[in-house]
Amino acid sequence: MVDNREPPLDPVAATTAMRTPEPRSPEPRNRPAPGLGRTPTTEPPRTRAPVGSMADLLVGTVLSDRYELLSKLGEGAMGWVFLAEHTEIGKKYAVKVMRPSLCRLPEAVRRFRREARAATQVGSKHIVDVSDFGTTPTGAVFFVMEYLEGGEDLDTVLKKKGCLPWPRVIHIVAQLCDALQAAHDAGIFHRDVKPANFYRVSMDGDDDYMKVLDFGIARLANPTDSIVTQTGVVMGTPDYMAPEQAQGLHVDQHADIYSLGATCYALLTGRPPFAGKNEYDIIYKHLNEVPRAPSVLAHDVPEWLDKVVGRALAKKPEQRFASMAQFATALRNEGRSESKVAASQSARMTHEAERPAGHGLSPAVLAVSAVALAAIGGLIVYLAFG
Repeated sequence: MVDNREPPLDPVAATTAMRTPEPRSPEPRNRPAPGLGRTPTTEPPRTRAPVGSMADLLVGTVLSDRYELLSKLGEGAMGWVFLAEHTEIGKKYAVKVMRPSLCRLPEAVRRFRREARAATQVGSKHIVDVSDFGTTPTGAVFFVMEYLEGGEDLDTVLKKKGCLPWPRVIHIVAQLCDALQAAHDAGIFHRDVKPANFYRVSMDGDDDYMKVLDFGIARLANPTDSIVTQTGVVMGTPDYMAPEQAQGLHVDQHADIYSLGATCYALLTGRPPFAGKNEYDIIYKHLNEVPRAPSVLAHDVPEWLDKVVGRALAKKPEQRFASMAQFATALRNEGRSESKVAASQSARMTHEAERPAGHGLSPAVLAVSAVALAAIGGLIVYLAFG
């Protein structure tokens, strides 16, 4: 009889056979899904170069066949600002590109376009010039601005310096008054006046030559306009926001005057008029509290400048300066216009205090009149009883 059973395996050999697989050709670690046609790679995922942001991916792009984006200069809520070079003439520009996610919102696109139009319509030498407008290959809108080389915004200046000497503040703020007055004359209110939107450059021999940036939430003068968006969000910066703006009411030039007054306050003292735990706390103080005079925090600030800034920061719009031009005049005349108002009021009060209670006659005339009446009275008595 033949035994057909297989002999038992040696336990050690069986264990070795289980642990040692048959040799096979190496396979890529990241096997592509069937049918996708991807090229296999053995490179681990963690060794791949990180994918940059959308802004980084835009660097090197040529827009409208003439503006090559060289590097990112900065970014804001609505988009990025790039340093660009005209491919034909080699001139440098700043190009602002709207975030693609916002390009799907018609209201956001309208606001972005309005910023470009607002800057060109005003035509002030103190407002950054916009020269072109277009769309990126991915459908994002952009506009082309003058490139301000070697400068910095006032928010950066405050972080470096803390505060500025008051004569320098007057020179800076008076220029901003001129720029915003030109915008108001064109029927455009900025509505986001703050140090970060003001840029100083060296130009025409002036190291503090000012340029106004970012008309992103500006609107044309219209009684039906509101700072509140369709979603009920209040636009603006709480540290520098006018009370009526924080309440979502209609705003006009007086709101920009208040915000510029708050900016002037920050430049003089190194801090905004109010500080708080959060935005709501700051807004509450704008609505209900009076800030300390700038001279309390910066002792070299003259009293007349306290009054000028205080008037710009009045809670009620009608108590502020009537225009940016009036604000500038008060600054350049070292408050003489404010002093004239105070002197006029003082003179009127003095005149009224010295005015006699009679028919407006002087005391001397009254005395002579009294003597004459007494003499006439004595003559009548003499003739009657004499």
